[in-house]
Amino acid sequence: MAAPHLDAEAEVQAFQPVEEAGAEAIGPLAGAGRLLAMLPAGGWAVVTSGVRKVATSRLRLAGLPVPPVLVCAEDVARGKPSPDAYLLAAEELGASPTDCLVIEDAPAGIQAARAAGMPVVGVTTTHRPDQLPADAWAVSLANVYLGRLDRDLRGQNRLEILVVEA
Repeated sequence: MAAPHLDAEAEVQAFQPVEEAGAEAIGPLAGAGRLLAMLPAGGWAVVTSGVRKVATSRLRLAGLPVPPVLVCAEDVARGKPSPDAYLLAAEELGASPTDCLVIEDAPAGIQAARAAGMPVVGVTTTHRPDQLPADAWAVSLANVYLGRLDRDLRGQNRLEILVVEA
């Protein structure tokens, strides 16, 4: 919108974000590794407004796996709060959007998830609960627990999730 004469896709490809000082020391959000290890293989994705190079670097620096489904800024024409990135992730996971759960820390991300028809857990690391219109809130992923995993009548995985609000 600010520079309609530029090729938006070429600009995204050329964008080289400057990593903030101390990026080497980045760690995962408390509980992230435990939660990811409990999820079914191929049953989760990362959706980010960042570019793939930075996203994969940050996941690795945090000691977290890079998922097979990683939707980044260069994968969609419209970023958050548009639902496009979340809808693409659901499609690549082979899941209905209503069968997905989004864990998000930003208002634009929650707006995107809502527009995609997905339930949301707001993580209050960057915003207060009143700024995150989510279904539930957690201060970290250490407050999110997985319960029973079974299959529904369609053969789809169904997962019980407990969020302990603190």
